[in-house]
Amino acid sequence: RPLHIQPIYNSMNTLAIALLSLSSTALALNANSFLPKTTPLPSASTHSALFRGKFQKAVISPSHGSKSQALYSAAAATDYAPTNRDVLTKLPGSFWSGAKSKYVLDFDWAVSKGMGWRKRIAAAFKFLFLGGLWDTIVSTYALLMRRIPVTIYDARAKEAEEGLSKAEFFDKYGFVLLNSKSAMTAEDWVASERDVKGELKDINKISVDGGAAHRMRMDEFRNEDTPVKRIYAEEAKDMLKSILPRAKTIMPPAKGIRRDLSGGLLNGPAKQVHNDYGLVFDEVVERNPFFDFDKQRAIYEESKADEYMLVNFWRPIKPMSTPLRSMPLCFLDSSTLGEDDFVTVDNASLGLATSLKDNPGHKFYYYPDMTVDEVVVFKQFHQFRNETKARMPVFHTAFPDPAADKDTEGRVSFEYRVGLMA
Repeated sequence: RPLHIQPIYNSMNTLAIALLSLSSTALALNANSFLPKTTPLPSASTHSALFRGKFQKAVISPSHGSKSQALYSAAAATDYAPTNRDVLTKLPGSFWSGAKSKYVLDFDWAVSKGMGWRKRIAAAFKFLFLGGLWDTIVSTYALLMRRIPVTIYDARAKEAEEGLSKAEFFDKYGFVLLNSKSAMTAEDWVASERDVKGELKDINKISVDGGAAHRMRMDEFRNEDTPVKRIYAEEAKDMLKSILPRAKTIMPPAKGIRRDLSGGLLNGPAKQVHNDYGLVFDEVVERNPFFDFDKQRAIYEESKADEYMLVNFWRPIKPMSTPLRSMPLCFLDSSTLGEDDFVTVDNASLGLATSLKDNPGHKFYYYPDMTVDEVVVFKQFHQFRNETKARMPVFHTAFPDPAADKDTEGRVSFEYRVGLMA
């Protein structure tokens, strides 16, 4: 770049780094604020809707099996009542009802490689003076600082109350708990985890190498010889067939995301309600580089199948040996979600995420004391042919369990996203 432009370029980079650092600092300084007091309840009504922005994955950082006084003193605000597992908590992440339907958080001008200096300066100007900075400030407030009360209900009790089959419950609510003892070992899970940091680097290089590194990494995601590909993929197929017997083609990948309390920003529990995808299939395919949507949509179009669905298999995993009470996952009943509740958070080259507006009709559930022999299957995207928008997904988040104490075993979990045709 011309020498006379270098000071301007350096100033822009400094500003971008400062803005990104501000977000990171807020996460670090307010770590305990994302671990609100949780209280077991005899009964209560749902009072909010929540979302976790893609850029906010703050976690506390004890390793597996270690103690975290900050985490568990926040969770254990009152005595735990074993006969009642509904909890009242506060979590950040919801926009107010009058918020815009879309916010753009475009930092490509600061982080993308191979962008010409003229284009970089124009994008920085647009960010600073034409709404980008303001969208970032508003979104940061909504996603990181604003908190409202939520009741999270016992899903085990709900399943018992409904009396439905597992397939019927999944169809009605978008999530279900399955008993599934896996042949995977603790070492197998580690050998099959995605390199999220490496994937981010490859995406930021697309303008330099034309996407060659990203395409190679996605091929590994599909086809690498991993324990998950050899073992867990077959187990996942059997589970899917038990709740979706109409599934014709199941496309399990070779890798998933392993999370624990020491996983940092990329591999720690995510503590705002979120769903990673929107409702428009074209946007999901074109704007989300972290999953194999382009290849799977091509198969979907060729197959003439009636449905495409992306489901997530989420479970605590070995080396855990006790029931999960460290940052379990809760799920939004998809039948309480409407199109007007969505807020799109556009992260430019890093894709689109979806947030929520406040809605007192939203209802959240969790499965207390999950073991490594159990898995929750939930929908993340569901498209019917000839329908313009997808069916409602299942938003989810980690939260502090009030049953935890200072000796509670730290969470280790695995999420495995599988596409299917029906």
